[in-house]
Amino acid sequence: MKRARALFAWLALIAGLAFAAGEIGGLWGTNTQWRAPKDGVTIYVETNGFHTGFILPARAEGIDWHQLFPPTDLGDIRYHATGATDHVAISWGERDFYLNTPDWRELDPMTMARAAIGSDATLIHIYHMNRPQEGRYARRLVISHAAYRQLADRLMQDIAFPERGPLKAIPGYGGDDVFYAAHGRYSAVRSCNAWTGDHLRAIGVRIGAWTPAEHHVMRWFPEVSPRETAAPRVPD
Repeated sequence: MKRARALFAWLALIAGLAFAAGEIGGLWGTNTQWRAPKDGVTIYVETNGFHTGFILPARAEGIDWHQLFPPTDLGDIRYHATGATDHVAISWGERDFYLNTPDWRELDPMTMARAAIGSDATLIHIYHMNRPQEGRYARRLVISHAAYRQLADRLMQDIAFPERGPLKAIPGYGGDDVFYAAHGRYSAVRSCNAWTGDHLRAIGVRIGAWTPAEHHVMRWFPEVSPRETAAPRVPD
């Protein structure tokens, strides 16, 4: 009993220290002199309340995400038509957690614990959407043309391209999303939210020094409008 209590005390201490470190890292700003350019590319930092990522124009700065992530990979054929969507949402995370947690009501503590310990099995999650709206779940951000190209280059480095042929799609949660194999090790230190923060920090945007949790990212991009992000529009 004493050993169990001692182990629990140590685990509680470690959890408390990790939480404190995350809060400090999330508040400790980097790139503090950054200002949005007057002329640039509009992207969005998006969240579902737990995961964060990016919403990017399907075509900008000579980069065509539809060519890399074809809408024909989607389960809903209404998205297959040219021009049906004009943006893609891109996020990264642990494979088992992604594929086995389609809804937060199905969250398995053991799945979360295994992901937190560390996993080299990761995925890129892609949503195709049309005309995203700024709001609770999507915060508008204008970055320079050079920063956008740098962000796109970094995101492409996270994709596990096959030696031959196109990327192999893994069915998503619905008709408008899909997964692809990714590079990178997921852990409690480098979570999906730390991934978002790492990319923003690398392109010079003001963000916390370490962003392991969703609110560590989103606090740097205050909600401007009370409107929630509109669901992706499906063509009639």
